Amino acid sequence: MPVLSFLKFSHKLITRLLASHLLLVIIPLLLAGQILIHTANSSIEQTITRRNHDIARRAASQIERTLQHVSDILAIVARTPEIYEMGKLRQELLLDNILISNPVFKELFIVDTQGRILVSTAMANVSEQRSELGRPENIRRILAGEVVSTEVFILPESGPMMDMGERILDTFDQPVGALCGRVNLKELWALVDDLVDSKVLGETGAAFIVRADGRYIAHTDRQKVLAVEHFPEGDILRDILRGHSDSRVYTLQSGMETILAYAPIAAKNWGIILQQPTREAFATAREMRNMIFMLMLGSLAVASLIAFFYTRNILRPVDRLIDGINRISRGDLYHRIEPLGKDEISQLAEKFNDMSARLRNIQNQLKRTERLETLGKLASVLSHEIRNPLNSMVINMQIMRREYRKGDADTKKLDHYHKVVVSEVERVDDLVSNFLMIARPPKLELEECRLAEIIDEVLAVQQPVMLTQGIRSERRYKDENLRARVDRKKLKQVFLNILINAAQAMSGGGKLIVFLEKTISYDPEGKRERARIVFKDTGKGIPKEQQQKIFDFYYSTKADGTGIGLSLALQIIEEHGGDIKINSEENKGTEVIIYLPIVG
Repeated sequence: MPVLSFLKFSHKLITRLLASHLLLVIIPLLLAGQILIHTANSSIEQTITRRNHDIARRAASQIERTLQHVSDILAIVARTPEIYEMGKLRQELLLDNILISNPVFKELFIVDTQGRILVSTAMANVSEQRSELGRPENIRRILAGEVVSTEVFILPESGPMMDMGERILDTFDQPVGALCGRVNLKELWALVDDLVDSKVLGETGAAFIVRADGRYIAHTDRQKVLAVEHFPEGDILRDILRGHSDSRVYTLQSGMETILAYAPIAAKNWGIILQQPTREAFATAREMRNMIFMLMLGSLAVASLIAFFYTRNILRPVDRLIDGINRISRGDLYHRIEPLGKDEISQLAEKFNDMSARLRNIQNQLKRTERLETLGKLASVLSHEIRNPLNSMVINMQIMRREYRKGDADTKKLDHYHKVVVSEVERVDDLVSNFLMIARPPKLELEECRLAEIIDEVLAVQQPVMLTQGIRSERRYKDENLRARVDRKKLKQVFLNILINAAQAMSGGGKLIVFLEKTISYDPEGKRERARIVFKDTGKGIPKEQQQKIFDFYYSTKADGTGIGLSLALQIIEEHGGDIKINSEENKGTEVIIYLPIVG
């Protein structure tokens, strides 16, 4: 398929077909991609927020269990009946054993009802920091049966601490003092550190425990605890104090978007908060979205290629059909569109082939009709043209008769009138000969010849003349061995006439190209192989209004032309079973195309 011919569709049918195919792919692809992206984002977001929420709740439960375990130890020891009655030495041994068995305690001590320390595991019975449990109001609460604990405080060399107290009863169930323990809360710090070290919160995530007022008790960034900083998001704190736990996408006051998961630690009115930036949390979603986009682009590229080649396969027979129709419309009725398949386009091509065959039959009938009409016109012209020389002959013969009757006839006059009569007779003979030449088909003396040889002989004769006129000739033979049964003399007459006309059309010089190739044509008798001979010049061309008349008898565009050269050429070619036609465009040149049957 010629490239230029195919490109005719680039802004027409192929564009619409490609657009329709691509739209059929792009629209479902975009919808599927959007659904996949939305589903992936939602699924990943829900999974991560739910996971962080579960982690926060489990961590809160673990802290509550730890605090409850400490409280249970103090309660069990405090309820030992003889703890108050045993001596100070035994009390110290008991507390030391408990301290060794439970590393969660930093220090254990017993106070009386006034808050004075009676026994302590610390050296010299002096605690590292006086406990707030010794305050009268706290002692009263403990003696009343409450489990009292202080706020978390930081010892520079020991870390976070908290004091808890449980009352001691005598044998009569009367409160006689309190067993107090200083709880080491390093486990809280270890817990938040483990959450970050496990990378469950990403590279820049954070975990921390806050009091009711927002002060940090434990934080992955120790400086926030030591600097007594507070968690600034009041609405989150209020939600924790209400006992709510949740996980959601939340924008901090700093402007960073995070997944914030939190859970209350009900026993102490604390809360644990997990903070993970969404840029890390949803990195997987972004990667999946990018993969989906790449998949969509790849699918679109593949679909485009498939659509292009599929469309081109559809348009290839259409293009061949249009090319064939154009050749038929230009008058090449021997051209046949080759089979294009078994679809509707192929059926249309067959219909055009049938139409061109019928048009050839009609054309042949029209030619015969035109021939008869032309003969009638020629007869009328001939009768008119013959009258003039006949009248001249009659007049000159009458004058000659008068001269003969004279006794002294002038021989010079007689000779002059005789020459006139002879000239008019010759003129009548030429008219009759031309008429017979046109009216009576020439008798062909057929012989098998190589067409390239005949063309070369004519070119060789005309080459010197054309060179003097600045005309170069070029042979482009695709098959130099094409042979046909022709009248060699008459075919050379046809070629010579065409060459002379081409040279006259290139009076200022130019180029003449002669093509010779084999072509296939179809007619009602079937498939036929024919020679296609083209004489293409670069002359001034023939005006469109004259192209329909150039094969008419006695029609000539030259002042000294007889108007029978191309008419005889057409007649000779048709007698050979061939065809001749002309394509011409003003100022661009002329193509004379001859089709002749060949010997297989």
